[in-house]
Amino acid sequence: MSSKFGLFRFLSIISLLIAGFFTLIMLLALLVTPALSAVLIFVLLTGSVVIHSVLSLSLQQSLKDPAKPLKSNTPGGIRIMGFMAIFYAVMLITNGIYGLVHLDEMLQEAMKQLPKNQPVPSVQAMRSLMTGLVIVLVLHAVGVLINCALSFGYLRQWQEKKQ
Repeated sequence: MSSKFGLFRFLSIISLLIAGFFTLIMLLALLVTPALSAVLIFVLLTGSVVIHSVLSLSLQQSLKDPAKPLKSNTPGGIRIMGFMAIFYAVMLITNGIYGLVHLDEMLQEAMKQLPKNQPVPSVQAMRSLMTGLVIVLVLHAVGVLINCALSFGYLRQWQEKKQ
């Protein structure tokens, strides 16, 4: 198939792996977090990326081999989970930009909350660590956005082929 289809396949797999890891971490956080509602919202949003990636992989199989039909609820699931994944990605991007703009203030507050009897990392080391983490999360979010756009386009193509 085309390089666009290869990108679609690659982004689906990468999104599945990264969002699956985040979902697992958040499910483990549910065991120790007293504020369940905040974590549950993020589990739901991150889980939507996982579900969207799985549905996108089944769409790709159906496009490659028309003998493998999609289930009747897959197109609707791609749309619903795709919009939730877009919301997740937009939220990550806006929070990442806000975090980069206000990084120094956030680091000062975080440094105040560190225990007094432990060695404190340098502000420069924390700044570079947080900047790298935010950049990785924003790149992940951009990948999710591109994957959603590609899945909507290929879903439209599958529906036109079907008719």
